[in-house]
Amino acid sequence: MKVVDASAMIDVLTDTTRRAALLPLFDDDLFAPDLLISEVMSFLKRMTTARKLARPEADRLALALRQAPIEYLPTWPYAERMWTWRHNLSPYDATYVALADDLRAPLVTTDSRLAKAAADLVTVMAI
Repeated sequence: MKVVDASAMIDVLTDTTRRAALLPLFDDDLFAPDLLISEVMSFLKRMTTARKLARPEADRLALALRQAPIEYLPTWPYAERMWTWRHNLSPYDATYVALADDLRAPLVTTDSRLAKAAADLVTVMAI
C-alpha cells in the first residue's frame, strides 16, 4: 500500500526521466486523496494553454489518469491536520501526508520540498 502525490503521478504520465524509477512503485495498491485529480488536470490544462503539450496528448494523459489503478479517498477528513501543519506544509501537500499517516503507508513523491517537510511525519519514498 502506498499513497501517491500529484508530482509523482505527473512524472509517470508525462514520461519524465523519473518515470522508470516510479513505475515499479505504481502497483495495484495505490491510494490518493481525490485532490490528486484536480492537481493533475490543472497541470495538463496549464501545459496545453502554454502550448507545451498538444491537446490530443493532454486528452490521452487525462484518460490515463482516469484509468490509473488508484483508490481515491475524500479530502475533507484531513481539514484539521491541513490547518495544523500549515507552518510546514501547504494544505495540498498536507492532504497527501495526512492520508499516508492515516493509512500507515509510505508517500511516493518527486517533490523534494514535500519529501523533506514530510520526513518527520510519515515514511517518504522520494524519487
